Amino acid sequence: MLCSVYVENTLFRVHRYFFTRDSSWFRDRLPYPAPPGETTKGSSDNLPLVLDDITKTEFEQFLWVFYNPKYSLYDASIDEWTSILKLAHAWNFIEVKELAIRGLEGLQVPALQKVVLYQKYDVNRNRLQTAYTALTVRDEPITIEEGRELGLETSLQLARAREVARAPVFSGKGVGNPRSPVNLAGVELDAIINDIFELTSGSEHTTQTPTGRANARDTSQTGTAQTNSGSSASNTSQGRLTVCVPSIEHVLNR
Repeated sequence: MLCSVYVENTLFRVHRYFFTRDSSWFRDRLPYPAPPGETTKGSSDNLPLVLDDITKTEFEQFLWVFYNPKYSLYDASIDEWTSILKLAHAWNFIEVKELAIRGLEGLQVPALQKVVLYQKYDVNRNRLQTAYTALTVRDEPITIEEGRELGLETSLQLARAREVARAPVFSGKGVGNPRSPVNLAGVELDAIINDIFELTSGSEHTTQTPTGRANARDTSQTGTAQTNSGSSASNTSQGRLTVCVPSIEHVLNR
């Protein structure tokens, strides 16, 4: 069953199933069947579910997770995975969030950007050991601007890690200069990072099956209803408003 979703002056018709199956946020907003005497938002073009504070491009990128024509192959950029992660976190799509994290894990995300991103969207910090290490051993100290992005706690932890990593090797209690050479490596450095950032040993990453894959039959459907011109006119209480209803090919042409 299709539902109507309105984003940034664009009306999308998408499969309700993907959204209500995987997201408690959408289940609350797209109940089916509708409560007695009520009409559910999204049930028609005249009563769409309106999604504020996101862009049409962001929503199209999110739809790509469900309507990806490459089946289990997901190839996206850092910015695209970040956009998907943002919406998956906001809408409580647990498996889509995990998919976005795995996508980011396969890319060379700069250490600072990765720490800030994972903190913002509440990703398990055990995934950040490599990023913490990179910021600990780099020659340049953490700048004021970077500290503002990282937050007070992480900035202080990094400052401590940088000092300990540069402590004289002959003194177990010595404190080094954050600008001096790193004197720890390998297992010793890993142990320092785990201790200061309170990381658990081993992997606690949850691996889940990519979610929302439309099967061959679903993918063959448009995912949106459209006219030959790719647009549809819809009357609203504010008057006649023409909105674009892109075909699924448009959604996938990222």
